[in-house]
Amino acid sequence: MIGSKGTLLAGLMACGLFAAPAAQAQDVVKIGQIEALTGATATYGWMSAQGTKVAVEEINAKGGFKVGDKTYKLELIQMDTRGEPREATVQFRKMMEDNVKFVFGPFLTNVYNAIEPIANQNNGKFLLFAGATSAHHALGKPDHDYLLRTWNWDAGSVGFGKLMVDYLKKLNTKKVAMLFQNDAFGKTAVDIYSAMFKEAGIELQVELFEPGTKDFSAALAKLAAGKPDFLFPGYSDAVLYDIVRQSTESGFGDRFFLVRGSIGPALKNKDAIADYIAYVPKYFEAAEKTDPKVKAFIESYKKTFKRDFPYDQAPLCSSSCYDHVYMLVEAMKKAGTVDDVAKIRAALMDMTHDGVWKIKYDKTGEAVFGFDVVHVRKGGKIEVVPYDPTKQ
Repeated sequence: MIGSKGTLLAGLMACGLFAAPAAQAQDVVKIGQIEALTGATATYGWMSAQGTKVAVEEINAKGGFKVGDKTYKLELIQMDTRGEPREATVQFRKMMEDNVKFVFGPFLTNVYNAIEPIANQNNGKFLLFAGATSAHHALGKPDHDYLLRTWNWDAGSVGFGKLMVDYLKKLNTKKVAMLFQNDAFGKTAVDIYSAMFKEAGIELQVELFEPGTKDFSAALAKLAAGKPDFLFPGYSDAVLYDIVRQSTESGFGDRFFLVRGSIGPALKNKDAIADYIAYVPKYFEAAEKTDPKVKAFIESYKKTFKRDFPYDQAPLCSSSCYDHVYMLVEAMKKAGTVDDVAKIRAALMDMTHDGVWKIKYDKTGEAVFGFDVVHVRKGGKIEVVPYDPTKQ
């Protein structure tokens, strides 16, 4: 017979009948992300997903973050919706069942519309950091306390679209031709910009093309009859490269204005364009030389993905999601909790984050942040005009 509790425990462990208690596990905060990482509409999704991943890895590499007397690390759960609403609903429902309290995405309107009913059912239990245009219209509505929008809105006094149209007006623009995809976002964009161009006294002509279109010659010919000063084409690089090339080759026009999409098509066709004016959240090529935070982000990106930095693509949204992860962590610290989503949301609404971008939320929960207007001229000459709406 074993005569003491200590020797009894030792005997049981030796026989494999008692397991020693495991070392205390690292406290973890789960972050979900639901974006199109592959497929035709993956341009925005994979970049925002990359920005999120860089932030998570940086924070964890520094040992995590402390809230109260506990230190936490982040666990990133990324799902590839492929831009398919049905697939997204399955993935998102699983996240809710797994009690993921913080979800980044989606950037696509069709995906947001699909998961919105499920999100409403979980109102108060989590926070959704969505970039989708349709999320703007849901902000502040009943059962949407969970919603924050990571992208700034086109219209309004601090809207990037409004400031972009003002820039176009300064160039003495009289007429613009808008060529957008015939889908939910395309129609929304037409509604938004029709009002803004009208207010600016600029005539707008509109043509819509069907998803999957590769030949834009018929639509371009219709628009050419109106003799516009600028073509306002598409909303993703998937179509922009074709539209810019076909427009310049057909003689339709060589002046472009866009608020979504990269400057990649301009640089690829630099000897064919006259003007290419683009909303770019950050013109990294210039910022890298003057802003240590931007330089550090670029180096961190290269280290994480072991590839060159995608200067033509990354400005669209990768670093805004990168900064928003840091904002979320700071809000947890400020709120003193990683679980009380109401307190964390209130902290987010009461802060201005000065990172790669300077970001704050307006009273509805929509992000407002600085951006650059990049004006590419023939031959590839570039002029950058910065705006900081957070000061307004």
